[in-house]
Amino acid sequence: MATLEKIRSKSVLLMVIIGVALLAFIIGDGLTSGRTLFSNPTMIAKVGDHKIDITDFQRRYEQANQRLQQQGSKEDPAVVQQQILNGMVQEALLDDEIEALGIKVTDKELSRAMVGPEAFPMMVQFARQYGFESPDQMLDVVKNPSKYQVPAEQATQLLAVWNEQESNMERGLKQMKFANIMSGVIAANELDAKALYDSNASTSHISYVKKDYSSLPDDKYPVSDDEIKAQYNKEKNIFKTDQESRTVNYIAVPVVPSQTDIVAGQQVVETAIAELTAKPDLEGVAGNVDFGVDRQSQTAARITNPALKQFVTAAAPGDVKLTSQINNEYSIAKFFGSKSQVDSINIDMVAFAGPAAARDSLLAALNSGKPFDDALKMSGVQGGQADLWTSMLQINNDSIKNRLLNAPAGYFIGDSVGEQAMIYRVNEKKAPVTVYDFATVSYKIEPSDETITNLNNNLDKFIVENNNAPAMTAEKAAAAGYTLLPSSVTATSAQLANIPSSRAAVKWAMEADKGQVSPVFEVGNSGNQRLLVVALTDINEPGFVPVSDPQVKMYLTNKVRNDKKAADLIAQYKGKAKDLNGYAQLIAPGDTAAIATANVTFGQPFIAGIGFGESALLGRVPATKVNTLAGPVKTNNAIIVYQVTSVDNEGRPYNYDESAARYAGQLGSQSVMNKVVDILRNGTEVETDLLKFYSE
Repeated sequence: MATLEKIRSKSVLLMVIIGVALLAFIIGDGLTSGRTLFSNPTMIAKVGDHKIDITDFQRRYEQANQRLQQQGSKEDPAVVQQQILNGMVQEALLDDEIEALGIKVTDKELSRAMVGPEAFPMMVQFARQYGFESPDQMLDVVKNPSKYQVPAEQATQLLAVWNEQESNMERGLKQMKFANIMSGVIAANELDAKALYDSNASTSHISYVKKDYSSLPDDKYPVSDDEIKAQYNKEKNIFKTDQESRTVNYIAVPVVPSQTDIVAGQQVVETAIAELTAKPDLEGVAGNVDFGVDRQSQTAARITNPALKQFVTAAAPGDVKLTSQINNEYSIAKFFGSKSQVDSINIDMVAFAGPAAARDSLLAALNSGKPFDDALKMSGVQGGQADLWTSMLQINNDSIKNRLLNAPAGYFIGDSVGEQAMIYRVNEKKAPVTVYDFATVSYKIEPSDETITNLNNNLDKFIVENNNAPAMTAEKAAAAGYTLLPSSVTATSAQLANIPSSRAAVKWAMEADKGQVSPVFEVGNSGNQRLLVVALTDINEPGFVPVSDPQVKMYLTNKVRNDKKAADLIAQYKGKAKDLNGYAQLIAPGDTAAIATANVTFGQPFIAGIGFGESALLGRVPATKVNTLAGPVKTNNAIIVYQVTSVDNEGRPYNYDESAARYAGQLGSQSVMNKVVDILRNGTEVETDLLKFYSE
């Protein structure tokens, strides 16, 4: 049985669990916590009285890694770990609330969701991932492994997979019930209902011209410390936090090839071109792991690189040429010849798993006229598709390619590997086209060991000479050829200053003493490697993030500077033109596209072309009469002069009952469920200690 073969061949995959995706309404980060060392050495988090053990966390992390590997995706381990822990904290918060409310799932409800005709679609996908036709078949194997001759070890693994999915499903069903309960707890009063009506009653269409603050030089608008502090006091509440933060200065040195490396690499490329030219096929680079080789057969239309297309369509067999050089990455092409070939065919395709006799029976049925859709319902059929155009150039198996090219039209044929089979019927073949046979050889100049050693030694020398935070100044860094930058981190920071794979540096900063300088961290991956050194300048207790925090200071500085720019621009342009065309000539002379358009509905979070959070503009536009010039007015990123060209009204009078119902459906449950975790967390003590268990 093909199912059992899949079980045997994917014993590792059996431990990969597809989570029940019923938490979409609570997706979000925003879970923050103070850093605490627990007395329990295996406890990674505590949510109220609920303890999250490192074993459960590590299992989920390993499962996530397996899924990412299967998808060919590369993620920063620290980011993945933080996301997993956030999810586990969310689960704990919801589980405790659900238990307190007495929400239950009956055996009948759970069974209906997992098996039978009403099984959730995700359960069907879950079963098929492990090679089963349905959840019912999978459950039968789980209950009766001896019936299907499943080895004991694999039977145990399969049972564990099913039990975990059952647990996930039960939690998901409880959360669905919780969401349904919450959907009715928020009711609109008269003000809520009227506000919703007003926000959706009309849409203003505007034409506008803007002058971005970024068009003015920053150095003409200096910002003093007093101005920053005054702005901080105005907005202090947005900087409140319940986490300890650490302020740092850091140096990040890119690990890139030296000039010596580049010269040596160019010589390697020149030698490769000579060898490829002198030797047949690809022997010139055979066995050299520094080169990436991609042999292709393509029509001219499918070659997207213009330089490569030009070379291939004009080259003689054996010709070699450097077709691309971008920074330190090179691409060499070698042409082998061309031929006339069918480019693509139209087929009906069926995927089958089972004994040869069953496959032959399916083939006979199809060739005897059994409707294609009916054949897809036969035992052993894993799926299929009719009227599928496929490129012959993408089929790497020459045997299958030749069988399809030579197959008689309208007749089903089969290709088998063990109990796996693909059944095809060729419906149509496109006329032959010219196909070019060529290869591209890629080479990237990497920094040599000597270069990396020199970069490390130089940075180590700088650290020795400046071995505490006060001594490591921007001036000294610049004199040594480095750039010293400020940043801040917390225990839940996955990275330092958005530098990939820098969680080890975050861990060091959260454990260091004020004034200490870190050793050199090697972070990032190939093509984005850096040497990182960190100096801890300050420790900030929970409460308000201080004005000295680099990110806070940068935000406030930009805010004050933009306010100054806005005042200057408004003074410069106010009353200087009579219409929008006149302002367009003043603000953007010669730019025929200076006048843009946008649709504005009161309360919308984003205005296309203008930006997010433009509450002042959203308040002005509905009150502006049609064809009346308004502005210049200040927005977050620019000054704007606008004109309302028309207003669309929904045309229905205000009705409380209708608007209240819309409120309950759109805002009542939505506003609660989007914030449900934060709401629950406000009344629950949450402690996490991911840094203690962090691993690459």
